Amino acid sequence: MPRDYDRSAVPSVYDLASVEPYRSEPGFEQVVFRGIDQMIGFSRIGPEKVDGEPHTHPYEQMNMLVEGRLDFLVDGERVELEPYDTLAIPPEVPHTSRALEDETATLLAFWPLREDRLDGTAYQREFPEL
Repeated sequence: MPRDYDRSAVPSVYDLASVEPYRSEPGFEQVVFRGIDQMIGFSRIGPEKVDGEPHTHPYEQMNMLVEGRLDFLVDGERVELEPYDTLAIPPEVPHTSRALEDETATLLAFWPLREDRLDGTAYQREFPEL
């Protein structure tokens, strides 16, 4: 895993609401932000997002809903999140989410450093050569 960083670029502050999305599709936009060993997904999930099939990954995912409401399907069980609700999803547990009503929800997902998302953090000055 790339762990080097440019110490002269620290501290760095980024407004994730203004960073170009790493993923963008109807009803879903995601910006990723990394540290040395951790990563955050800043996602906006709208009512026009197509319901996705549950997926898994080999690491734990922690989630906190910032605004809006989300319906999460976790291991076959539905749970509704409201602002500031948090949800832990253990490794290999199937999950997916969708917005409720006609509003866009903002979700923070916390992961270990994911090499499959590193290219989404090229805007960060602390990590100049990924």
